[in-house]
Amino acid sequence: ADLIVNLDGLNELGNSLGAFGSGVFPFFPKHWNNQESLTGRELLLAGQLRILRREQARLTAAGETSPLRGSAVFGLANRWRQERNAAAIVELNRQLMTIESKYNLEKHGPRIWLDSPGKMRPAAARFWYRNSLMLARLAELAGADYYHFLQPNQYVPDAKPLSPWEREFAWSADRQSRMEPGYPLLQAVSRALPGRGINYFDLTGIFADHPETLYVDDCCHLNQRGNELLAAEMVRRLAPALLRRGGPNPAAPVSALAAARRPAESSALPAPPARREFQVSLQGEGKSLRYVREDCALEDTGSWFFLHLIPRDVLDLPRRDREKGFANQDFRFWKKGGRFEGQRCAVQIPLPDYPLAALLTGQYVLGTDALLWSVELIAPADPDQLRADYAALAAEQPVARSFFDLYALDNRLIYLRETCAAADTAAEFFLHIFPEDVAALPEERRAAGFVHRVFAFAHRGGHFDGKCLAAVVLPDYPIKEIRAGAAHIGQRPLWLAELIAAPDYDQLRADYSALFAEQPAARNYFDLYALDNRLLYRREACAAGDTAAEFFLHIVPEDVADLPADRQAAGFAHGGFAFVRQGGHFDGKCLASVPLPDYPIKEMRTGQHIPGQGDLWSATIAAP
Repeated sequence: ADLIVNLDGLNELGNSLGAFGSGVFPFFPKHWNNQESLTGRELLLAGQLRILRREQARLTAAGETSPLRGSAVFGLANRWRQERNAAAIVELNRQLMTIESKYNLEKHGPRIWLDSPGKMRPAAARFWYRNSLMLARLAELAGADYYHFLQPNQYVPDAKPLSPWEREFAWSADRQSRMEPGYPLLQAVSRALPGRGINYFDLTGIFADHPETLYVDDCCHLNQRGNELLAAEMVRRLAPALLRRGGPNPAAPVSALAAARRPAESSALPAPPARREFQVSLQGEGKSLRYVREDCALEDTGSWFFLHLIPRDVLDLPRRDREKGFANQDFRFWKKGGRFEGQRCAVQIPLPDYPLAALLTGQYVLGTDALLWSVELIAPADPDQLRADYAALAAEQPVARSFFDLYALDNRLIYLRETCAAADTAAEFFLHIFPEDVAALPEERRAAGFVHRVFAFAHRGGHFDGKCLAAVVLPDYPIKEIRAGAAHIGQRPLWLAELIAAPDYDQLRADYSALFAEQPAARNYFDLYALDNRLLYRREACAAGDTAAEFFLHIVPEDVADLPADRQAAGFAHGGFAFVRQGGHFDGKCLASVPLPDYPIKEMRTGQHIPGQGDLWSATIAAP
């Protein structure tokens, strides 16, 4: 091995705490005690337990759906059977725990006397530290470099500003109670690792400037963007070892398009041959693309070709390709009619009839990311069109100002910078679009709640007269919010702007007037009204500072089964929101409206919170 990379932290801490009280050595792999076959007695008890749980579920369903559910006699009999089964389940669980608690070296490992989680966490941190030292020693004996990274997670204080989706679906009070006290212990013991000659890096803070959704669950797992950021930071730290061992230069620019995923097939091709490029040219007024190589050998045509088509308007793409911003065509030379003419080989590929901003093409070795060659063709922006767009902005006001002025005009988002150099547009631009109704999004984006687009400035605009301007076509559904910015791949945003749709002031006034006939469900810093399956927040004399802090809303249902599976243990739905996204200010007042779920609600708790400081105010609303 040349390189050993260790990314860990959360599981090592969590699994140790999870094993506490089970009698299993806490630093064994997870579920170690299940590796050994169950005894006949354990199998019998487990089978009986499974039958009783199924029967309990059937009885519960019958109480809700049976035609006799209105009968008092049926209800009493059903309840009696459920209580009898519940007692039997408790007893079977007790018997199973009694059997498993009998010490067995193979199943439980060496004994360790830790009688509380408070003692377990420091022990886990010390064990984690010693494991890193041992791994470093093994790497040294194998002649490999060893790098140790402490993985990020959302429970490290101030490690990441959580998005609304993350607060709802990627955060758990239970996990926070277990992880938050433990990570400082790992960070404390790890400070000694560099002094022992170990390449150690704490990555817990790499998402500190990323408010977008990166976590996909309440554990620690990341979406594609999060993994890209994490990998980029790790590669940056690994650069000395990679360069010393003759690997690729991590600092070399790599097109995000060229790094797109290839077909997952195996290949018997040998290592990439020497670089042998094709000449690529547009034919027939851009209707086709021709590949030609004069001194061509058979092996030059054997590798896969790729072709990425970047349109001027992403709405020209099939829906599945709009988020990534380009269409991908992979092809084989012979299957597209390629042929030899003496020592020359050529193939011609038809292009779509929509306007293209750019295309990227080349060859790669199947099953790897090894590019044999690549070339990018960019259609230059029309300077006259850029000037016309610029002139049209003279009568408009920017909807946001940052490094660029942003205008929303004719269903387009326009980026303008008055004094603009090439470096100002070199980074990758990103755009997050939040619809009014998530049902308008592709199904795979509904959980995140927004569409994520990236693009190169040159593909959407250009430079003219010392200025630069680009236009991005927006989707035709109602938009609640847009976040725009630019970043070099794997790095923090260079700039960020947020555009929030202006509230409907007539609707705010109408909602405000309707409240005069209602009594508040609770009073605190805001008056709270539960009306028409909505929770309304009203304040009579309201300044901008009164709504600046984040609002939270905890909803406790009558039946926890109405909650998503990952919130049932907590027993309530957790939501957070910015006031400007749910309402607004008018006539010196402010009012916001939050839709409530349609299941029966037992209780709600809401208020405003400042991370790291606590609640500014809170109020509890009981069901009427």
